[in-house]
Amino acid sequence: MMACATPPAEAPVMRLTLAGSGEPLLRMQKRLSCAAAGAGVMLELAIRKDYEALGIALGDTPAVLCDGKVVFKGLPRTEVIEAWLKQKE
Repeated sequence: MMACATPPAEAPVMRLTLAGSGEPLLRMQKRLSCAAAGAGVMLELAIRKDYEALGIALGDTPAVLCDGKVVFKGLPRTEVIEAWLKQKE
């Protein structure tokens, strides 16, 4: 597996919540990390394994939330996440 680049220390910080469990959660965390590096942002991730408390069904995990709203369900391609991060800056 290829390692992702690290964004510069002065990169803007984006706070997201990642909800889910198991291998899909780990895969999404890796994709988020790579996408953030490509977009030049630092991520501050809150990991929530109690996704049901957030009103998210198991079939919709992993899920990425921004400001309490679900922005991704499942495992989108890293390029899709990177494009979204660049647009949010």
